[in-house]
Amino acid sequence: MSIREGEICVSNFKTSKGHEPLDTIRRTVIALTAAGALLAVAGQAGAQSPQPVSSDPAVVTQEREKTMKSMGDAMKKISAYVKNEGGTIDGVREGAATIQQASHKIVPSLFPADTGIGKVKDSEAKPEIWKQWPQFQQAAQKLESTSAELVTVAATDDRAAIAKQFGQVGQSCGGCHDNFRQKKE
Repeated sequence: MSIREGEICVSNFKTSKGHEPLDTIRRTVIALTAAGALLAVAGQAGAQSPQPVSSDPAVVTQEREKTMKSMGDAMKKISAYVKNEGGTIDGVREGAATIQQASHKIVPSLFPADTGIGKVKDSEAKPEIWKQWPQFQQAAQKLESTSAELVTVAATDDRAAIAKQFGQVGQSCGGCHDNFRQKKE
């Protein structure tokens, strides 16, 4: 075999430790891939465990109320479309996206301990949230999944399918409100 000027021959070359360069490259790529996978998993674990929006319970409660109001406003937009009362498909899509984004913030960033009734002025969050935490998490996850499906259905422009899925989202909202919210008087 002859090597022309500018070409590199690595097949007969060995490093000072006796490894062939391709083995060294392959080992480096494997190590970097494994490190990247570990970082990705660590990043996802952090994303699934958000911190409260603030260490101040009053600020958390205000953010919670703001988020819930945004979801209520979004529900009104979707309802107007479903009922043929002037709503638009763009309003449905915007509303569905708002609900889906907000639903990801609910547990645990908007409901840390010590932000319920009797702990924070004007809170509507019943103590049952923290006494029945697994059930609350399950209810919040149901809202996440039903709102994600609403986003998907909204892309179809199928008013009947949107209405059906909107009902599912409404049931998810009601399931939490009925069990875990004490409305202000």
